[in-house]
Amino acid sequence: MNDCADIQELLGRWLDGELGPSESQAVRSHVDSCHECGEVRRRLGKLQLTLHSELANEAARIEFMPFWREVQRRINLKRPWYADLIDLVRDQVTAPRIAWSVPIAIVLVLAALSLDFYLPGWRFGGPRNNFASVVSIDAYGRDVALLREDETKTTVIWLYQNQEGDNEAGEENSNSGPAF
Repeated sequence: MNDCADIQELLGRWLDGELGPSESQAVRSHVDSCHECGEVRRRLGKLQLTLHSELANEAARIEFMPFWREVQRRINLKRPWYADLIDLVRDQVTAPRIAWSVPIAIVLVLAALSLDFYLPGWRFGGPRNNFASVVSIDAYGRDVALLREDETKTTVIWLYQNQEGDNEAGEENSNSGPAF
């Protein structure tokens, strides 16, 4: 620990009495033997004395009694009941908690909408109709149809051949009915 840079870094803590006994003894012996570190110690000591005297002079001019009276008044002040409630709400409504409310709201909405699946008798938004819809799949609506029934979630694909002879593939007419 004889390096001057290390010693000069520890000088402030040494002057404030913050070093342990072994470090303090090492700094003291180095400062006593090194002229450069002794000069740094002298300047730091002079700065410390100047600051202490200036703070003592300023503190003598300050009237502390009004300050302490206000501190005492605030200690004795009774808070209204709603102040605690406001503090509780303020602590609960923080940015991370508000951020969690968005996914929770989405989950609740999805849960309400999925009640139809888990509770078949319950209908969200009133009863639905029980109609099946037929949707044509091919471009001309002649050979394939799709039957979709929402209540039972049933889908039937219906393949049929035109019996009137309008076969787009150019095949001969056959007298067969629907092909399943």
